[in-house]
Amino acid sequence: MSFVMAAAASVGGSLASSFMASRGASKAADAQVEATRLGIESQERMFERGLSLQAPYRNIGYDALGGLQSFIDPQSRADMLQSYYQGPEYQQLAAQQEEQQMRNAAATGGMRGGNNQAALASIAPQLGQQYLNTRFNQLSGLANYGMGAASQGSSQANMLGGNISNLQQQAGQARASNYLAQANIWGNMAKDGFSLMGGI
Repeated sequence: MSFVMAAAASVGGSLASSFMASRGASKAADAQVEATRLGIESQERMFERGLSLQAPYRNIGYDALGGLQSFIDPQSRADMLQSYYQGPEYQQLAAQQEEQQMRNAAATGGMRGGNNQAALASIAPQLGQQYLNTRFNQLSGLANYGMGAASQGSSQANMLGGNISNLQQQAGQARASNYLAQANIWGNMAKDGFSLMGGI
């Protein structure tokens, strides 16, 4: 009788030990899966934060692209020049260049000469071309800011995808390890139980 009681106590101890080990393995896997979930959420928050910080630069770049596209259309270029010629910047620059040209012509005695007239006539086209070149370069610079921000966002999206994939794999490994641990715990408990029963 004492052997039966010892066997029962041994089976009970084995069962309790297996239950505790199983519960511990489940809790450990749950904690690992929860940590993975929190890691994914944190990665996504940081990604969204990064995108929001880059948004002004992307938006400036998008707006600049529209301005650059207007350089393709001859009518748009003509409208830009017309607006420029009517503005104060052109008026001031043209007046300065005309005054300088007239002083040079007066100093050399060529006020009424053809060279002076040609030089005066070339002021508007030269200033207009300079304006278009400057405007194009400004818009190109802004578009490059936008392109840089968009490229960073794309890189961050790729990195986020890789990080989330790694975290999901870790969660899957935690679950798989838990299933294996559960199988080993209960398998060993059954083996021990049958072993004890065989000894009775």
